[in-house]
Amino acid sequence: MKDKPEEKKSQIKGFKKLGYIRFWRGSRDDPIWKEKRKFSQFEARFDLYLEASGIDRDFIFRKRVIKLKRGQLVVSQRELARRWNWTRGSVENYLRKLESIKTIYVEARKGPPCSIITFLNYNENNPRKQENEK
Repeated sequence: MKDKPEEKKSQIKGFKKLGYIRFWRGSRDDPIWKEKRKFSQFEARFDLYLEASGIDRDFIFRKRVIKLKRGQLVVSQRELARRWNWTRGSVENYLRKLESIKTIYVEARKGPPCSIITFLNYNENNPRKQENEK
């Protein structure tokens, strides 16, 4: 049986229609995740998602308190380069790429030097747990 043209079209474009999965942030402690390797761009983006705050909170970064909102993280580009086994230039270019496609917004801070990364559609892509869910 052949697919109707509109069904085929939604299969090609519609990965957003497939929903989402919950992924445990603690999975970053898995030895496979910690394995020393060069991260792909997908792994790098996923790593940022895993580090993004799930709630509004105060975060201590190099002895300074930074107020984070849900969907934000604070990190140095040097740390990302080390973690992903990339050059700092590659990290900077990648973050600029994510900004250009409206995935994130990066705010550079000077004291201490760090980046506050905000996922622009975090709440839509990571809905809060419903009160009746366990």
